[in-house]
Amino acid sequence: MTRNFEAFLKLDDSKYRDKYVVIVKGKVAGSGMDVERLLKATRHKFPKEIPLVAKIPKEEILVL
Repeated sequence: MTRNFEAFLKLDDSKYRDKYVVIVKGKVAGSGMDVERLLKATRHKFPKEIPLVAKIPKEEILVL
């Protein structure tokens, strides 16, 4: 398991409901509604890192 994925599994997602989250080096590098802008900013700040990007669903969505 990667460091970013481990951080994602431990993430308190209540702050990020219905938003995109970008994790780099095991920490949240950004969050928001515009994933393209988030990735552009992340690539600028961490050009050699591979980020983990995830959409945190609304509370009422059930994924099976």
